[in-house]
Amino acid sequence: MHTAETWIFRILVFGSLAAFAAQVCVRARLVMRARDNLRVADAETGLRLRRVLAEVVFQSRTISGRPLVGLAHLAVFWGFAAFALYTLVEILAGLGLADWTGSRAFRLYSLALAPFALLVAAGITALIVRRVAVRPAALGDRVSIESVVIGGFILTLMVTFLLGFAVEDGAAARVNWWVHALVILGFLVLIPGSKHLHLLLSPLTVYLRSPGLGTVPNLDLEAEDVGLETLGDAGRKQVIDAFTCVECGRCLDDCPARATGKALDPKALVLRTENALLARRLDAKLGDVLGTAELWQCTTCGACEAACPLGVEHLPLVIGARRGLVSNGEAPDALAAVYNHLDRRGNIWGLPVDLRQKFVQSAGLEIFDASRHEYLVWLGCAGAFEADFQKSLRALFDILRAFGVTFGVLARERCTGDVAKRTGNDYQFQELARANLEAFAEAGVTRILTSCPHCLRTLDVDYRGFGFAAEVVHSAAFVAGLTRGLHAAGDEPVVYHDPCYLARYAGVTDAPRDLLARFGATPVEPERHGANPFCCGAGGGLLFEEREDGTRISQARLDQLVRTGAPLVVTACPFCAIMLKGAQASSGARAEFADLMAFVNGRLDRATGGPLRCP
Repeated sequence: MHTAETWIFRILVFGSLAAFAAQVCVRARLVMRARDNLRVADAETGLRLRRVLAEVVFQSRTISGRPLVGLAHLAVFWGFAAFALYTLVEILAGLGLADWTGSRAFRLYSLALAPFALLVAAGITALIVRRVAVRPAALGDRVSIESVVIGGFILTLMVTFLLGFAVEDGAAARVNWWVHALVILGFLVLIPGSKHLHLLLSPLTVYLRSPGLGTVPNLDLEAEDVGLETLGDAGRKQVIDAFTCVECGRCLDDCPARATGKALDPKALVLRTENALLARRLDAKLGDVLGTAELWQCTTCGACEAACPLGVEHLPLVIGARRGLVSNGEAPDALAAVYNHLDRRGNIWGLPVDLRQKFVQSAGLEIFDASRHEYLVWLGCAGAFEADFQKSLRALFDILRAFGVTFGVLARERCTGDVAKRTGNDYQFQELARANLEAFAEAGVTRILTSCPHCLRTLDVDYRGFGFAAEVVHSAAFVAGLTRGLHAAGDEPVVYHDPCYLARYAGVTDAPRDLLARFGATPVEPERHGANPFCCGAGGGLLFEEREDGTRISQARLDQLVRTGAPLVVTACPFCAIMLKGAQASSGARAEFADLMAFVNGRLDRATGGPLRCP
């Protein structure tokens, strides 16, 4: 390269690096001024590193959601990784610092890159066609010029690389080299201000993502922490997430609120955060930035967060913003009533404690004694007061007694605080939690059995933040193990509705199906099932008030279940049952319902495979 060209290239490289650094510094300063909530090294470090290997290097989550698109993205990712050294060698040569381009090793390396170049070209072409011509709804109505330009840059890099084999000398080779080099420098300038910043940040966000879905640490009330009242209260993970979002729309595709015509858009929540950060609106109320109405439409089902291939966590942002709203007295009226019930009566319904006592007595339940009972059965608000769910619990009690499992209940329970936690009233949640933890400690509880997935999540995850160490298990998983080897004849078609808090949060998907199959049912799957179910609409406080925009979430889910043709809908969550039965009553849909425990207990006497263990 001539001396003049070398100096021109040096100036361009310096200018591109300066533009890159300036944009990165803007974002880095915003990250560093945010509250430090990053967990760089902890007991889960090994899990985090394995997750980076699976989800970043092998793109497992990207492929699992959309296989064809994921494979195209994988080709581009691996191609970029393979070309990293090639690009460095070419830049060093262009700067006149070191020239290894004529070596035998570099030529062999270049030949080895040719298949990668073809894969990248094919992958990026498919992605461009998808964005421009196919236009999935999740990508939005407007064609992203930025995406087309970046895609064009990537394609140009591959074409100029391959052309290099045909034009190795002369003016054509110099033009080809300059086009390739200028595109690389263009990348440096464009990447920090575009969604393609995820190329640098996604390994970090995947690593930093909480080990469990929807992890929202308890507030430090002694420090007078009230949550994310303003944008400036956001933690570093939320800020990094905002700069990482690639706008793929997978969160939007799986959101039940969005699917039923509501305003909530989980992708928009992240992008609004990014725009407000870059506009320095740090003093703005986060509810105003994100949209207060949208925040209260979230069921906290976790579908958005579970779908994101880049480790973006939506729920800490949503619940954090709700905390800020609640601290200012801006909760919806329906929730204000629930908070009052929890304060006065310790349950979400506001019902008197003696009603629970009547159920305890009529069901023949003993008060838990660690010297006599293996398990504490947690009734929860639904088990203590909701008549239909009490039938399910009676069935569970029958099963436990048939197998000689000793159990008792607390003399008095308070709500676990699930609703308070998910809706942002952390002060009330912690009051309820501490009261329950004192009761557990006094009774010597070490193992808890519950039929409510919401109670399962709160006891087994949120209470850990207070040092709680008891084993907590859902009745579906427990009874599946208890009855292993038993079978009841039958082939009754049923459709099982996976509760979000049992399937997506706790990962319990096989046990309910195993029970159904072994006790005379032929499970038929709805369009959303297993680890990615469609929400019933009860979570996040919406059991008490679902926003009425569009279709009710519960109705949409019931329609999906009914379309399977199965005459019986089986549930394993009291709130799912309430919502789906409510939808059935209002729509007149032909559907019968049964709780999983009641289904199993009704067929237990027909089971074969060995005698039952009786007390």
